[in-house]
Amino acid sequence: MRKLLAGLVAVLSLSLVTAQLSVAAVTPGSKCTKVGATSTYNGKKYTCVKSGKKLVWNKGVAVPKPAPVASPTPTPTQTVVPAPTSTPTPTPTPTTRDWSNVRSTDLGYINQYSGPCDLESDLPQYFMDLQTAYSQKNYCSGIYRIAKYELGTKRPITVLDSNADLAIKNCEISEPSTSNNQRGFLNLFELSRVQYLNSSKIPGPKMTVQIVPIYSSDTERPKNSPQEDYSRYTDVLSAWAKYSSDGESSVEIRYPESYIEFPNKVSSYNIEHEKRHDSPEHVKFVKDLVQVVDSKINFSGANLVIVVVPPGTPLVNFQQGSLKNFSTQEGVIRHGSTMYPFTTSGLETVKFANFLSPFWWIHELYHSGFGLDDHYGDTKRDINTEYGMGQWTLMTPYGGDLSAWEKWILGFITDSQIHCVNPNQTTTRWIVPSSVKSNQKKLIVVPISQTKGIVLESIRAAGLYYKISKASEGVLPYVVDLEVVGHGLGLKLILPTNRNPNQPPFFLSQAPLREGESVISNGFKITVVESGTFGDVVKIEKA
Repeated sequence: MRKLLAGLVAVLSLSLVTAQLSVAAVTPGSKCTKVGATSTYNGKKYTCVKSGKKLVWNKGVAVPKPAPVASPTPTPTQTVVPAPTSTPTPTPTPTTRDWSNVRSTDLGYINQYSGPCDLESDLPQYFMDLQTAYSQKNYCSGIYRIAKYELGTKRPITVLDSNADLAIKNCEISEPSTSNNQRGFLNLFELSRVQYLNSSKIPGPKMTVQIVPIYSSDTERPKNSPQEDYSRYTDVLSAWAKYSSDGESSVEIRYPESYIEFPNKVSSYNIEHEKRHDSPEHVKFVKDLVQVVDSKINFSGANLVIVVVPPGTPLVNFQQGSLKNFSTQEGVIRHGSTMYPFTTSGLETVKFANFLSPFWWIHELYHSGFGLDDHYGDTKRDINTEYGMGQWTLMTPYGGDLSAWEKWILGFITDSQIHCVNPNQTTTRWIVPSSVKSNQKKLIVVPISQTKGIVLESIRAAGLYYKISKASEGVLPYVVDLEVVGHGLGLKLILPTNRNPNQPPFFLSQAPLREGESVISNGFKITVVESGTFGDVVKIEKA
């Protein structure tokens, strides 16, 4: 008995020591050992971040205290019968979802939202503050992170035909030689223009982004390192680019250790979203900026510049704007952008306060970088006019993930992941969801001409599409017709005929085809034969 008691005392002593070690004192700015590591101490959760060349604990965020739970009063005379559920496996609640790890598609998709404006209950505190500010102004909540999935082992049971695909060049639907847009492949452009644009595929699976942090007399004074202030955004950009790439990826985000003082008022340049990069104010800002920061930042290897000012700066003083041609000592960097400061007050003072969500950082960088066009048509939200892609994909106001078509153009999806089908043969093909990590086929292209084709991709609540509902999942069919000229035009959804296209939560949210459904477009009948966690099986035949 004494030996047993002695053993229990030893175990309890060891447990107490272990518990004490797990709550060792943490102070902001003190040394830590691994980026991303966390530690909770005195009611705050601290994260290990990189500040310059050092790893230090950040300022931490308060850990919410659990609300007291009242003891229920027994009611012996009442019997509560659980309501029946339509799914055998309970859907995880928002607070238990693991956003950091990759989930197998075999476990199913977590459809916990109905659309991009739904409020989220488990955002990091800094984005929760932004969501609260948006909610108070009746703004859309927006998209803040990535739901990571990898293709599991489940496969379709449909017998797929063995028809050979065409050579991939047949499906590289190309921009006409006179086009000023980048909605398709560049095969018809002059060689010098092709070379320029091929080096401008930003954001892409391979990129080096240089952050240029400045402050001036009309900005907030710096309180933290630039990385502490804005890694919340660049972490989303970096993670999305790496996750979206099914081939090779190499993404680097570089921060100086501190903000650099800028001698002029930033508001004096009148930087605005609706001005072009070659407007006199934007050109002058780039020239003055480089003159100040060039000796303090090594721009070697960078192909994208993002200029930021300290959080809390009035939004009207420093707005989002496209920038070009930073002539540094290390060479010319062609693409860049200013970004709104992280500020939750004064949202009503600017036209594009919604740009404060990470989704919009990526969207606007595609305008400043590769020059992708918007895809929301004529903005009338009318299916009888040029409705474009409705509000699908990254390049529309409510958005979601980048289209698989553009992922192919930019190199996120490889040639080996394309079904380039023969338009003269009936064929049945399987594609995996375009926002799921996989090396399987992700896109079906039916070439009609060198500048026109039908494109099919599979959509599930993954990647930046994590806020779509179950009803919005399926095959997204659209026509790429690059002879159609005009802002927001060239890509257009093929709509089903059996449901209301204006059904909430967003314009054309019910556009994807479900299992057993068909559409006819440009003389072709497209039928979804089978659907599952693995994606969709599609039959293409002449109508």
